[in-house]
Amino acid sequence: MSIKIYLPIDYFSLKERTNLYGQVQINEDNVVVYYVVDAIDFDFNSKSMEHGTTSDLRFLGSILCSDTCAEQQNIYHQLDMRICFTYDRNEPNISLGYIGITPEHLTKIKIILYHKKIVQGLYVHDENTLEQPPEGRGSSNCDFLELFRLVQPEVGSHRPRNKLFKYTAENVFINNIMVHTTVYKHFKEWQLICDKSSRRKNIALDRMLGILLMVIMFSLVTPPGDILIQISHGIINQLYSLLNVLEGSPIGLKLNIHLNNFFLDCFKYHIQLWSMFLDLIEPIVRQVFLAIGVFGCLGFTFQIALLADLISIVALHSHCFHIYTKVLYKVEKKGLSVLWQVVRGNRYNILKRRIEAQNYMDRQLYLATIFFSAILFLFPTTLVYYVVFAVLKSLTHATLGIFEFVRRQLLFFPLEVCLKWLRKELHEIDCLKIEDVALHTQAFLLHKRYKIDVAVYKIRV
Repeated sequence: MSIKIYLPIDYFSLKERTNLYGQVQINEDNVVVYYVVDAIDFDFNSKSMEHGTTSDLRFLGSILCSDTCAEQQNIYHQLDMRICFTYDRNEPNISLGYIGITPEHLTKIKIILYHKKIVQGLYVHDENTLEQPPEGRGSSNCDFLELFRLVQPEVGSHRPRNKLFKYTAENVFINNIMVHTTVYKHFKEWQLICDKSSRRKNIALDRMLGILLMVIMFSLVTPPGDILIQISHGIINQLYSLLNVLEGSPIGLKLNIHLNNFFLDCFKYHIQLWSMFLDLIEPIVRQVFLAIGVFGCLGFTFQIALLADLISIVALHSHCFHIYTKVLYKVEKKGLSVLWQVVRGNRYNILKRRIEAQNYMDRQLYLATIFFSAILFLFPTTLVYYVVFAVLKSLTHATLGIFEFVRRQLLFFPLEVCLKWLRKELHEIDCLKIEDVALHTQAFLLHKRYKIDVAVYKIRV
């Protein structure tokens, strides 16, 4: 059995009375590990951790003057210390004066010094391993993983709030609409990242790009809202042109005249209504672009999310066309499959889940043949409209997918890791090395009349 004490290298030469905070763990190999993470000024009556690196730190011990310890030997038990270091004005470094847990047959204690900034800046491939218990991570580098977790800065104390989204969460009617928007989903992801403080440089870059775009939008001669309105009316004209192409025989296809005229009248009337709606909301669209510019204070990703919602609203008519043709396509396809079984003299047994022979009456077969022939000749026309509007919806989804990709990359791209790699400061746990520290005098600890050697090491990259 052995003992390891991880101590910040700054504390090794500290000459002040200080309380030490961290964690204690016993590994599978019966190794007692002390992780000293933080320190505050010494207080004899207080052992609570009022401020520190993480919220799960506990009182471990203190750094006291050697004269004080000589005068008050019972101070260790009064403060319930687990470890205690002592310093002497004439010595360059502190020494281990007391340890609470001493396993049997202990002959050596290892003190491992580390730089807190180096450990905080380590790169861990799978951050989920930090949430596992130490015994679930494996014996390799287990101490370094736990030390990396403990020295991370405390987050979540200053959570950014947005009163607008707080109001929408309280309003049931508005909330049912907002939860389906890209802005609301992005706000939830953005708030989660801010709570964890895992992408600080991404948030800073996001806000810089947002403010830059806001300045560009407000400095343009032509307002962006006018450009979007022109694009919307251009899309409407293109839809009219597409319907005119479908009115004849597109790419040589012979469409049913009556069903084709019905589709054309229905869709043209729908486009006319949508054009009137765009004229009605034109002032609102101009103000929405003003809101997109103002959203630059929150970040470029908020502007992308709001623009994606605006595109979804503008392209709502093509989505409706796709739904209409999709329903008709599925109905006709199902009708053809069912009537085909009837024409062949079969039926589907629901209980046995198989197709069986069935004796139909002549009038049943006659009606089935008439309906099957009618649907079969109408099906190509429905299929053409379904394919056309499915392609239009796919283009809209592709555009929204590009916006979604850019938005999520700005949030979750490991920008800080890339910057460290460019500066050659990216270090993995495998890059750490433990080396001996040469001391002026041999360090040891007297415990129960036994002399225990104390070896000092240092972590370096």
